[in-house]
Parts: sequence; structure tokens; C-alpha cells
Amino acid sequence: MPTFATTRPLASPNLSLVDSWPNLGTSRQAALSIPSIKNARDLIVGAAVQIAPQRYRGAELIQAGRLLEQPDPDSTWQATLAGTLEDLIFDGTAYWVVLARDGEATERNPDGLPVRARWIPCADVELELDRNAGSYARLEGYRIAGIRGVVDPENVIRFDSPLAAVLRAGAETITATRELEDAANRNAATTIPAGTLTNEGAEVSEEEAEELVARFEAQRLEHGVAFLQGLTYERQQLSAEDLELVAARANAATDAARLTNMPVAMISASPSGGASAMLYANLGAQLTLMVSSAVAPYLVAIAATLSLDRVTPRGQRVAFDVATFLRSDPAELRTHVLELLAAEVITTDEARAMLGLTAAGAAAEAATPERTV
Repeated sequence: MPTFATTRPLASPNLSLVDSWPNLGTSRQAALSIPSIKNARDLIVGAAVQIAPQRYRGAELIQAGRLLEQPDPDSTWQATLAGTLEDLIFDGTAYWVVLARDGEATERNPDGLPVRARWIPCADVELELDRNAGSYARLEGYRIAGIRGVVDPENVIRFDSPLAAVLRAGAETITATRELEDAANRNAATTIPAGTLTNEGAEVSEEEAEELVARFEAQRLEHGVAFLQGLTYERQQLSAEDLELVAARANAATDAARLTNMPVAMISASPSGGASAMLYANLGAQLTLMVSSAVAPYLVAIAATLSLDRVTPRGQRVAFDVATFLRSDPAELRTHVLELLAAEVITTDEARAMLGLTAAGAAAEAATPERTV
């Protein structure tokens, strides 16, 4: 098992064995400072942490196990999943380091299967690769900040996103959107209308002109008026509309939705660049579209990795209960349960359990006046 130690964090790793995307230097902090991208990230993570992971043996639903309930003894499943998802969204790769195993040795897993694991930020992980490009397996191990030496690949669970990393595929979009946000902030922070000072007296030097402008700005900010001698001030009628900031920021929000596969209405964007309304009538359809296009690809990648033979016993698989989340609307859930009950797929007690009600017998017993506690 790995030994933890305090070390200097490693530089950002090469996130894939074959990486064709250019590194344009876009940071996650810059991306999350853009409201539409942060909103999309929060919607993806917020939906995913509400979808329960489940374990199956064939078609039989079995106990999820500690690795799917609380892999990190110092954190919750939701926090571990959120960190994993954010790494997958922005960098395309996420890592868990194995902390403990069940000790049940098999031919494939002599040390047993993982029962405890901790999410490690991908920026703290560096790949150790064989320089021979013709090697069958080039990955020799990982260097992880806080762990001495090279960590064996068997002690690291690596998740790879099926989608292009946002920081790489969307580097140019993020940079342009960040420049738009900065321009909007500058326009909002200007308390003095844009204008021009014209010298109608003796010629002044460049330094004197800069001093005149600075004194004019200071007087306007402090007193609201300024005294001009030998100068005239002409206000320039410039606004956010003139600079096309409003339309450009609307288009940037739409690009952020496209970048994250988020339905434009979910982040108040639209295909035409303007705002669009999301009504209760189309909420279910929008939610289904969001989960299927923006959330499910990451959950499928996580479930597939956790279903590998070196993580889960052979014959078992991990899946996320997406259907229950999509039926969270009470009216839709009631209709679904009644249809299953009418088709005799479930019993009355199972139907009541799905609706959050006690079993019929227990409810009748609780309502009996003679019952004592």
C-alpha cells in the first residue's frame, strides 16, 4: 500500500498516453470564473451526486459495498464523486488511490479487491511511462503528491472521460469569454462617462497632459464636477450595447452550453445567443436532455471503470440509478408506479416503498387503536 508523506505538489501531468489536444494554458480557475461555465459544472455535479450508484450480480441488485457508499474514510461519497466529475469535465482524467483491500486473494487480485479509495486531484498526479513506444504496456506507475516513490498502477483507479476535456477542447472559447467578462467589468466599474479632453490653449507636454487627465478624473470622482481652464470636455456616447458586450456575452453563454453539452435553457442561454425561458411544461424534457447528454457520459465512464475485474468481483457490475432520478417529479413517479403495479411487475408493498410509503400491513397495524407500544 502507498505511504503518505508531505512533499511539494507535482506539476500538472500529461493527462493521457496519447494527447493530441494543444495545451493553451487555460486554467480551471479562469474557466470557473465564467458564470455560465460554473453554472454548467454545478448542474452536472449537482445532478450526478443525487443519482445513487448500484451494484448488480447479473440482473440481481445486491448491496453496493463500502467502495460505492464511502470510499474515503475522511470524506463522503458525494464529495469524492464531485471531485472525480470535475476532473473528468475539465481535464479528462480522474484518479483514486487505493487505501485498503478486502484481503480475499484471487489469482487475478492477489491482494484482494479495493474497499477504500481516495480521490486525488489530477494536478497532483504524474505518469511514469516507458520511453519505448513499442512496449505493450507503457504505464509503469504514478507519482502522486504526498506519496513517496512510484505508486504501482494496481493501487490507482484511473477514470478516463469519453468526452474531450473542456480546458483543452474549449481553451480558445474560455479565453475569449474571459476577455468579454473583463471588458464588461471594466465598463461597469467606470463611473465617469467616456469622453475626450481637448486642449484649446498653449501646447502642453505628454506628461502634463497625463497629469491634466488624472486631475480631471479625480475631481469628477470626488466632487462630481471639475474645473477646466483652456480645455473642453466632450462626452462620447458609448455603452455596453455600442461595444456589443450584451450580444457577445449572450453568445458566450451559448458557447459554454455547447462546450459542456448542457441544454442552453438550463443556463439561460439559447441557440440564437439571447435568453430563453424554461417552463414547468418543458422542465422534464430539459432535465432528461441534460442527464443524457451532459451527465450520463461521465457516469457511464465511472461505472465502467468501477466494474473492472480489478475493482469489482467478476460477474458483478456497477451502474447509476438514472431512471429514478428522472422520475423525481411526484406526478411522473406516481404514474410510473401505477403502470408497473397494473402490469403486475411489482407488488403493492413494493409500489408503496417506491412512493416512500410504509407497507400496507404496517400501515394498518399502526392505525389499529388497540395496538400498544
